[in-house]
Amino acid sequence: MEACSCGEGVIRLQEYGRCVTDQISAENAEHLRTHFSTCLTISPAWGQDGAYELMARAHIGTIVLDGLSIVILPKVPIDNLFYMLTYAYDLPKFRDEQDWQAMSDNLFEFVVQIFVSQVGQLARQGLHRAYLEQNDNSSYLRGRLLLSTHLRQNVVAPHRFYQRETIYSAELLENHILKYTLWYLSRIGEFDISLRQQIKRTLSAFAHVSLREVAALDCGAVVYNRLNQSYHTPIHLAQLLLQNLSLEGREGKRPFAAFLLPMYQVFELYVARFLAEHLAKHPSLSVDIQQSIWLDVGEKEKGIPDIVIKRNGKPLLVIDTKYKRFQKAPSKADRNQMFMYCHALDVAKGLLLYAGETEDEYTAVYPPKVLTAKTLPLSGSPNQLATVTKQLIAHLEKATNE
Repeated sequence: MEACSCGEGVIRLQEYGRCVTDQISAENAEHLRTHFSTCLTISPAWGQDGAYELMARAHIGTIVLDGLSIVILPKVPIDNLFYMLTYAYDLPKFRDEQDWQAMSDNLFEFVVQIFVSQVGQLARQGLHRAYLEQNDNSSYLRGRLLLSTHLRQNVVAPHRFYQRETIYSAELLENHILKYTLWYLSRIGEFDISLRQQIKRTLSAFAHVSLREVAALDCGAVVYNRLNQSYHTPIHLAQLLLQNLSLEGREGKRPFAAFLLPMYQVFELYVARFLAEHLAKHPSLSVDIQQSIWLDVGEKEKGIPDIVIKRNGKPLLVIDTKYKRFQKAPSKADRNQMFMYCHALDVAKGLLLYAGETEDEYTAVYPPKVLTAKTLPLSGSPNQLATVTKQLIAHLEKATNE
């Protein structure tokens, strides 16, 4: 695939790719510099008046500006990327399906389409409701009178009753998350008309749920049971959107929209959660993901290793993922970071795991520490990606038994 292609109203380039275009206005160029400098760089093209050079970084996704969409494509095959997301965002429902493998390169619209479809299906089955207690000061006594509060509150209003009543309501966190995400998406005008109409229809199913602002972190607070288990996939899709979608408001106009995934985070979470799932039934091994540790005796400096494998609760192996090219040997900075983790956790083995296209390996002994670096190929098909990841797990199990 070309590193860059420009069509009417759309610029496509690969992560870490370069593109020269005359489709970007000075206003949009300034917006990109101000709001998206961590995802791409933009500068005037040398010797070409009115043209700009774009350089993508390690984020992929879509940036929507006035009359222009910038699509940053992953180097990883798009179906492999979605397979990785099914682990990174706990979406097992889609892990073994084949229809999504024919997805377009616009990951954002694809995820939105799946989310709206899942929520629509949920709404047709009926929104989850539960009995909730609430305090109310009304003219009719319908619940349990809270006498002491009633006497304080209603000294001059004896016709009112301060009470606690139980209601059967859809005002639940999971419904607030779905409604807010749908409302957030409804503010984006660049979707095709059928998708905009689908969002609007699905949002109308939440008419009796109040609109409350939520954040991606709130998705982790939903407690699932047999009555709301069907919310699992829609809530995790909402988390994927809320965590990576941003709208930049502009007075009198629709906001700019951006859906950008940091590939280093996707890679890290894919490896960690694939590993955790496949070791869940192991009799002695367990996995810690991004648990902070003290790096010094005085407990002043903290570190966050990506993955720690434990045996019977004791740290045994540290893994740090690196979404960058493996240059035959780890860099000094990567080695030093791993040595700090191994020293702080008092483990002898550390693994630096790089994203790559071919399988490479490096091992060095720094008595008593053993440092290994490997690549995990992300090319091929989803089945091939699953196979090489399982081979990595087999390698790790063997390493922890030596």
